[in-house]
Amino acid sequence: MRVQFHRSDHDGGAYVVMVRREDGLTVQLPGYDQDGVVPHYLAHFVAEHEFRLTHGVFGCIAAGAMFSNMSIVGTRPRYDTGGRSRAVLRDHAGELSLAESLSGVVHDAVEQRFDLGTGYRRLREAWGALRPTPCPFGPADLEHVLGLLEELGRRWRALGPGEVLALRWGAHPRRNAGPVPAPRDAAPARRFSLSGGRRGGDAPA
Repeated sequence: MRVQFHRSDHDGGAYVVMVRREDGLTVQLPGYDQDGVVPHYLAHFVAEHEFRLTHGVFGCIAAGAMFSNMSIVGTRPRYDTGGRSRAVLRDHAGELSLAESLSGVVHDAVEQRFDLGTGYRRLREAWGALRPTPCPFGPADLEHVLGLLEELGRRWRALGPGEVLALRWGAHPRRNAGPVPAPRDAAPARRFSLSGGRRGGDAPA
């Protein structure tokens, strides 16, 4: 699934996320945060991908979800778009909540420049608030995620108005039976590809 972060031609850092799904539809997700170090949805993308949350915001979009602030670009909705979206959001509400919480920790850590110890404590707390099991991620996992988000943030900030940070939501080496990510000693997730600098043409929190 192709995911493109389009920087606005206007001042203030506004952006829109364009997603080309595997079913052929292109959908648009407007960004609302304008003054941060990294876009909020970029933090979602990195955290969900690297923590292997298969049905967070971007996993649910890939599966057919349409959040309330999204729109379809260039064509009419399919006859089953609404029903498919409702089913995805209903079936994966728990993992969506987890994705919101964990990506919020990751985003805050970059924006507020938390040290690793503080960030990891908050990650464990966020996990523990929603799951009865021990957090499967260690400090090194969080450090990797933060480093990757900071790298993409630098690329994002280097873009000019109208330019695009292009990513791909890749397949994971295995899917989990439930919403809990694989433990630290599992095979690592395949890294998503990226490019950037090209000119381009109920919502998740």
